[in-house]
Amino acid sequence: MSGLTRIGAIIVLYGVAVFFLLGLGDYRGIEVLTVLSIPVLLSGWCFGLLGGLLSGTASLLCSALFVPSSKLLLVLGAGYFALGTGVGLWHRFKHPIPTKKIKAAEHQFFKRSLNFAYLIDTEGQILEGNDRATEVFGSPRRVWEFIHPDDQARFREELGRAALRGEAGPTKLRTISQRKEMIPVELKLVRLEQNRLARLALEMRDLSALAELENKVREAQARYRYLIEDAIDTLDTGILLLDKDQRVIWANRTLERFFDLDRDEMIGCEVRRALWRAKRSLVHPDDFEKITTGSAEPFIFTVQTHDTERILEYRSIPVATERYKGGRIDHFIDITEKKRLEQSLQEKTKRLEEKNQQLEQFTHVVSHDLKEPLRTISAFSQYLLEDYYDKLDEDGKDYLTRINRASLRMQNLIDDLLRLSRIGTRHETLEKVYLSEVFEQIKEDMKARLENVELRLPKTMPIIIANRTHMVELFGNLISNAIKYNDKPEKRVEIGWSQQGEFYKFYVRDNGIGIEEQYLDKIFELFERLNPRGDDYESTGAGLTICKRIVEEYGGRIWVESKVGEGSTFYFTLPNPRFSQKLSSNGSGMIKEAALVRH
Repeated sequence: MSGLTRIGAIIVLYGVAVFFLLGLGDYRGIEVLTVLSIPVLLSGWCFGLLGGLLSGTASLLCSALFVPSSKLLLVLGAGYFALGTGVGLWHRFKHPIPTKKIKAAEHQFFKRSLNFAYLIDTEGQILEGNDRATEVFGSPRRVWEFIHPDDQARFREELGRAALRGEAGPTKLRTISQRKEMIPVELKLVRLEQNRLARLALEMRDLSALAELENKVREAQARYRYLIEDAIDTLDTGILLLDKDQRVIWANRTLERFFDLDRDEMIGCEVRRALWRAKRSLVHPDDFEKITTGSAEPFIFTVQTHDTERILEYRSIPVATERYKGGRIDHFIDITEKKRLEQSLQEKTKRLEEKNQQLEQFTHVVSHDLKEPLRTISAFSQYLLEDYYDKLDEDGKDYLTRINRASLRMQNLIDDLLRLSRIGTRHETLEKVYLSEVFEQIKEDMKARLENVELRLPKTMPIIIANRTHMVELFGNLISNAIKYNDKPEKRVEIGWSQQGEFYKFYVRDNGIGIEEQYLDKIFELFERLNPRGDDYESTGAGLTICKRIVEEYGGRIWVESKVGEGSTFYFTLPNPRFSQKLSSNGSGMIKEAALVRH
């Protein structure tokens, strides 16, 4: 309120007070004090400190008209000024007046705000707008001119709330620009004068960019959702998504094909109703309860649709996400081909077992039938050498000796072939094998041959899971070869080992004749001999083949390094039981349940 308006109001008040005192006629000092104090109180309360001072002066002047005593007039004047000043100061404390600088700063902020800003009254009349608002909405007279018609009722509610409570919002509404473009905004209303409720500040934040971004996000989500759904539809697994009320939220095309259903009809239905038509395709109708109740354990069932029979594996997984918490995802995995391959593998395994049994029987019969005449030849040639030795010339003695040695070698060869054929084709007992005990047995079995040999063994040997007979045969053959193919007067054989990853690496080293490089890749083949020089070193040629078959049967490998005249070192690997899973065996040979890495 301006200064002139305040002075006019004070004059009116005092005119009424003086008229009242004149009307009394008979008055005393107390009546004058009481009547003239009322304008002081009202002026100080309504117009602040300035109103209090002005009214105190006016009351003093009016008192001079009615009170002749100067002393009493002085007391009344002091009382009026004190009363007016006190009430004015109290009003200033309760209702501080912003300074010009503060008002100027607020105005600058209002004008330069990047948001749309208006000063309006409680009826929606626009008093002032900032540059940003004018640029977009032009110069409307009332707020309703740019508020979307469908949102005007809500804006009225916000306007009334701001008038009563001092502020309202933030609230999202739609506006119409002067170019007739719809602009989504977030508005806030703040009451500026709490005593008269004359003005409100309306600030609106443009949400166009945010809305555009939200639309892009929604489009991207929809696009990726379609891509994911298309990808899931191509899987060989039927998928069914249920909510916490066991209603179908989504199903893929594969599920439709498995049960001859329409997923558009399934969505929104309770799972039993949705899959009711699928019950007729189940080979065992009892499986329907497991499917619809969400069996905790996976199970396998068979469905028949048209001329197609499928074997499916059912798995149900609870949903842990907040959106579908309490629901589940059912998977129907087509394992028809897997079961067919398993059946085929079982049939082939069975046939292979039968063939192995037949082969073992055949090998046994053949070896028996071959060894019988050989024993006869060996025996009679030995008899002739013993009984007719003096009657035979040198050539006859040589011929009989060769016959005897050849028959013995043939018997040994048949025995080696029989052992070779049995590796991996018979039920072999697997157990903990202490290799230190294996070498004690080998030293006992080869005691005579080791008399002039320096056999070096490590202080400790590992424990492996294997067939004990295989290990005796493996190390025994390699030690036997090391002794046999050695022309040194001081024969030496060294055994060692080390751990390499999941395997133990062993070696058998000698100082023998060595092996020519051209034979290093051939010596493990059947009937290949370490040295082809005639009969200098008698051998069947099957010993190293047996070693190779044993090592590979346990998932390892064997190789040799050699220098002619210096000796050879045979290396091979066997699995470490701490890293390899259980090894089992059956009639068709040892089967590795764990995939043992071949070195």
